[in-house]
Amino acid sequence: MDPQACNNRGFAALIGVLVLGIVSATAASALVFSSTRSLEASLGLRQYYEAKGIARACADVALRQIHDNLAYTGSGSVTLGAGSCTYSVANSGGSVRTISVTATVANVTKKLLISTSSLSPKILISSWREV
Repeated sequence: MDPQACNNRGFAALIGVLVLGIVSATAASALVFSSTRSLEASLGLRQYYEAKGIARACADVALRQIHDNLAYTGSGSVTLGAGSCTYSVANSGGSVRTISVTATVANVTKKLLISTSSLSPKILISSWREV
């Protein structure tokens, strides 16, 4: 066998191994990057729903304040789990109360704006929306 042909085969095999290694490393890097992005997205989604739940709980606290004192206007704050919220209740005339809620978990903020149309015999919500 010709020594030159043997060297060419060895060189070709070495190049093949290098190319395969580069392709494998690229695929592994892409997988790690994709997993990291997926984890970040999952965490963001969890924080979104947690902030949304805290905002709803905070709105319930504000509505309880109105229930206990129909003339209530004011503000307050609540800490729940990993987040916190603030609420304010304004008298918009008659039985109309406007409740503003802001809840925060990490860097995710949810805001609600709620209006009542009646306070007695029970509180009726005329509007409940995310802002």
